Parts: sequence; structure tokens; C-alpha cells
Amino acid sequence: MHVRFSRERALGRAATAVIVIALLVLGGASVYFYASSGAVKSSTTTGSGTTTTSAHAVPQSITYETLSTVQFLDPQVSYDIYGASVEQNVYEPLLWFNGSNGRDPIPWLAQSYQVSTDGKTLTATLRSGIKFADGETLNSSAVYFSYNRLLVMDGSAPVGHGTQASWIMQQLLDTSLSTTLCSCTQTYGSQYTQKVLNEHFVQITGPLTLVLHIMNPNSALPYLIANLWANIVAPGFVMQHDIQLWSQPSSGYHLPYPMLSGNVTQKMIQYFDDFQATCSAKGCGATYLDSSTQGSLAGTGPYTIQSVDVASNVVTLKANTNYWGGPYGKIHPRIQTVVYKFVPDQTTREIDLKDAAASGQAMVIDVASTNIYDVANRSEWLAKGHLASTTPGVTIYGPYTQYATYFIPLNTNVTNPFTGTYYSFQPFADIRFRQAFADSVNLTQINLQVNNNLGKVANGLEPPGIPPQGSYNASLKPAYSYNPHEVQSLLLSAMQNPITQFRFENGSAAPPGVFSNVFGCKQLGSNGQCSHPTPQTVSLVYATGDTVNQAILNQLAGTVNNVSTTYNMGLTVSVTPLPCGQMTSEAFSGEVYAWAESCFGWFDDYPWSLDFLGPILSPGGIYTGPGGWNLGQMGTYWSQAQQASAQNNIPGVVAATNAMSALANREVMDIWTFYPYIYMVMTSNVRGFYFNPAIYTTGEPQYFAALY
Repeated sequence: MHVRFSRERALGRAATAVIVIALLVLGGASVYFYASSGAVKSSTTTGSGTTTTSAHAVPQSITYETLSTVQFLDPQVSYDIYGASVEQNVYEPLLWFNGSNGRDPIPWLAQSYQVSTDGKTLTATLRSGIKFADGETLNSSAVYFSYNRLLVMDGSAPVGHGTQASWIMQQLLDTSLSTTLCSCTQTYGSQYTQKVLNEHFVQITGPLTLVLHIMNPNSALPYLIANLWANIVAPGFVMQHDIQLWSQPSSGYHLPYPMLSGNVTQKMIQYFDDFQATCSAKGCGATYLDSSTQGSLAGTGPYTIQSVDVASNVVTLKANTNYWGGPYGKIHPRIQTVVYKFVPDQTTREIDLKDAAASGQAMVIDVASTNIYDVANRSEWLAKGHLASTTPGVTIYGPYTQYATYFIPLNTNVTNPFTGTYYSFQPFADIRFRQAFADSVNLTQINLQVNNNLGKVANGLEPPGIPPQGSYNASLKPAYSYNPHEVQSLLLSAMQNPITQFRFENGSAAPPGVFSNVFGCKQLGSNGQCSHPTPQTVSLVYATGDTVNQAILNQLAGTVNNVSTTYNMGLTVSVTPLPCGQMTSEAFSGEVYAWAESCFGWFDDYPWSLDFLGPILSPGGIYTGPGGWNLGQMGTYWSQAQQASAQNNIPGVVAATNAMSALANREVMDIWTFYPYIYMVMTSNVRGFYFNPAIYTTGEPQYFAALY
């Protein structure tokens, strides 16, 4: 599968805990923020059954204080969660998600769509009368431009090639043209543009009709075109602003077409070639939408970008007064101004929230999970599972389960970072070691005492609710549980009868003498201990400052080390904090035995089971590659899952993915830790929240058009 290390979505973070405010509940559900007046009447039923009506003044502005900054704001470039927070209010895709249902993408800019039985074409009809904020009309040409722009960009940005989200659509087409999917180097220029256009991904069949031609059918297709990278942008606005930006003498670019000419299609192709001219070995040029410093009118969404202050990291949105209203005509942004403000200090954000609540301002802030009791009643949460605010005028929404899983990968082929050769001692090549380490930690206790109960102890890789339905199977249990007595038995067995057969990460058998799992002693002495043990050390790492995984690994190490001390085995488990960057580098180069997922716990790229199972479990996946699991049956199940997905055989997808999860649990490929929770902390004078786990599940983004 694809290798992707740089982005902040799938390689997410554990510290942030703010809920996704998703879409209004559509199609029959009542939504009251589309009233025309500045005050909304809400009904409340009292304990006696009496209904009272009160007026709610809609705030004219809301400030969102974030703990991180936006990387890019161009939908075809952006792959970070804070960028997504802004973009989903400004730009829209053909399909999007229905209310709080993460399994139900519905026509959005499209009026209707149909996928052929063989999965090789998708025919869509666009809604008529929709305009971009700059006045351009939404039509098939805009879809042609946006989708081909995504493909031509090839996941490129100033930070490098293949680092962004193009691969999600490119997997439907010629994967040799994707830097991410082919793990190769592309030669950019007019020939590359033509190769991409020759895929004929988008065929315009009428002003409002089009056909997508797919080379690699995928049952996740509706989910692939219902997200950030598939947002439709105004061609005229984008081309004009990009050419102007790239033509500046300070850019150093030599554009083949500084003045676009000809018909609309010819101008688009010339524009694509101009983009190619900004590319070098290091990456491609920034687009105007990346920073949108003077605002953006390139979207069809309920808000426009008014301004972006790059120096202060402040993004200001204004309500789009001509917004078309969404699929049911009921979405009209009531809050006129949205301000994203980077405030890195937790205490400052909390003080600002209290001040806003006291003065009647509208505000939402990021609150790290470690600081939950700064704003929530501890006893109420732990005793009743209710997040009650301790600040007057502040409401906490949630918790909600994300499409995300944290885990501890156990590597079977660990290398010496200084020589590049394998360590002789490979404990996790032995399932007894894997199970002993997994049995060494009480995750339920740590979740309660250290993680503030802000997660559900995971029973497998796939999180609850992930599409397709049935992929998450609560009956598939891990082959381990907290059991120090079992740890003792397993380690004694591994010590007295060490494995002698090993495999390299490519699956071939290792010759004798390369690896040796000898430690401790073959026989215990009369005192029940090893007299002259062979010493071995297993190093575990976690991200600096991550108190939850620090507690997990310390408890694990303590349990194993206690057993080793009892029998004088000479086995030592050490726990070391590392900065995220160093930890990521060492983990994915196979230099560490095991590491706790916090820098990059897995969050879905798009809500589909194969997006979890491929990178984490499949042979050659991002996580299995360094460890070299060499489970032949896992490869068989993965092939079955891919084949079923290509045939739109959903029962087959579910069966194959369940089989992969069961095998991973049985083999203890990883120690699953938590399905993390998220929540929202905001002033109580704002209403209208809906959570959808399919929409940027790390928690920061808000769909502000639903608020009133």
C-alpha cells in the first residue's frame, strides 16, 4: 500500500480533544437555524411536562481558539486537520455525509449519481443554479478542472511530492502516475499533464452531467469523493490568482503560458502545464489558495474566506449570503463571522473561554485530554459518564467515538541504526514474547486513572462504526488480557525453550547464527533462579510528554522486569521518551522493538475498513513493513478483501476484514490500546451541534453553518 509519513490526519495526535461539529441532520429531521430573524425560539420541556419557549439571540461572530495552525487551505493540496476545519465551511464536494451518519454519503453538489455494476463508471448530474462565491456557475467543467487539478498536482506541495492526499483518488486510476502509490519519481512537465489527462477520469457529457471513468473499481468510491480532496473549486478564480502569483518576478518560475488563451479546456490544460513548471525535485510551487491571504471566493460553501493573517495565524470567515442552502435548502449560516485564532497556551485558552462566557461572546477552544478536569467535573464524569462543565456559561459536548485506534506495534526484525544490520535478539519474533508483553499491562486501569476515561479499551484495529457495516466486530477478542501470572509462564517458556527459526522481513528463512533469542538460562537452579543469566535488553519508546503511553509502557516494563528479577533472567525492559520526529524516523526504519502510538495513532484517511487494515496489517503495509510479519495467511485475506472491494461485494469485504482482524488478534501483532474519545468545549450561547465520525475525526473541524 501507500507510504505516507508527513501528514497530520492518519498520523494523528492523541492530545487534542475537541469534537467535530458535523452536518445538520438532513432529510426529515428538524433543523431550526435557517430562520430569517436574528433570534431563534427554542422549546424546553420541564420536569412537570410543561413546555416553555425562550428566545435565543444568535451570536454575530464566534472565535475558535486552536492549539495548532493551518498548513494549507487549498482543497487539492491540504491534508491537515486544521486546514480541513476551515475548508469544509468554504468548499463542497459532489457527495457529503448525511447528518450524524458516517456511513451515508449523499448527493450534495450532485443532484444524483449512479455507479455501474462493474464499478468502472460513475455517472453524475449536478444541481442547477449553484454559483461559486465569485459568481462563476457550478458546472461539469468545474468538476473536470478540480479533479484533474488534484491528479496533476500528484500530492505535491512546497514540502515535497506525494505528501498530500492525491493518492486517495489516484488509487482509482493508473497508480504508476502517483508518487505515493508507485514509490517512484515522476518527471513533471507537459508530458506528465498529458498522461494524467489521457486517463480520461472526468468525461463531460453536458453542462451539468459527467461520467467518471475508473480503472481500479473500489467499493469505497462514494467515500473517496465525499471529502476534502474532492472539493470543487471555481476554475476562473483559481487560474487567475495562481497565474498572477506564479508570474511574479520574485517567484523565479518560467511559465510556458503566462497568458492563458483559447477555449475553457485549453486554458485549463495550459494552467496545468504552468503548475508543472513550478515543480522541482523538492516540491511544487505554493498556490494562491494555500494561504488565501486576501480571501477566497473559490467555493460554493456557506462561508467564504475573508482574510488570512499568516504572521498571527488568524483565519477569518464571512457568511456567504448567496449560499444555495444545501441539499434540502435549509442550511443558512446564522453566525456571520468565524475567527480561527492560534493560541498555543492551554491556560490562555481557558481564561479566554471564561471571559467570553462571562461577557456573552461566542467561543470554542481546544482542550487537551490531559486538561479535561480544568473544565469538567471529575466525579460527574467518572461516576456517571457525563461531561459536566464547571464554568458557568460553558457547555461540553461529547464524548464521541472517532474512527481512530491507538496501538503498540511489536517489531520482529529490528535493526541497529548505526550499522543497518539486524540485532541478534528478536524477542517479538516469538509469539510468547508478544503475548507476555500484551498481558503485562492493565489498560482498563490506565484508561481510568491516566487517560481520564477518555477512550474505550480497544479489542481490535477497526474502530466501532467504521464502514462498511459489520467491519467492526465486537466478538473478535484479543488473545491477551492483563495477567501477570501468565506473563511469568510465557517468559519462562520462552527462556527455557527459545525459538530457533527466524525469517527476514521479506519472508525468506534466516540462516542459522543470524538471530538468537537466548536469554537467561536453560534450567533454573535449586533456588529457583538463573545462576549465570545471559542478559538481554528490550527498549520501548513513547512520545515525549505523552503521559498516557508513558504509563502504559512503564507498567508493561515493570511487570516484565519483576518477573525477570524473580527468576534472575537478565531480561531488562527499558522505556525511553523521544521527540515525535525522532520516534517516527526510528519506528518506520525498523530500529525499535516497539513504540506507543501517540505521534501517529491511526485516524482514517477516508471512512472505510480497508484504510485501517491495509496500512496496519497487510504485508508490506506502513506498519508491517518494518516489522516483517511474514504471515502468509494475512496476505491471502488482504487479497480477498481487495478483490471483494473491487467487485463491490460488501459481504466479502466484511468477511475478509473480519478474518484479518481475527488473525491479528490471535497472533498478537500489536497491542491495541484505545479507541479515543473527543469532545467539544464552548460557550453555551451557541447551539446546533452535530457530530459525524466520518468528517475529520481528530476532532478540530467544525461545520459552522449548523450553528446558531
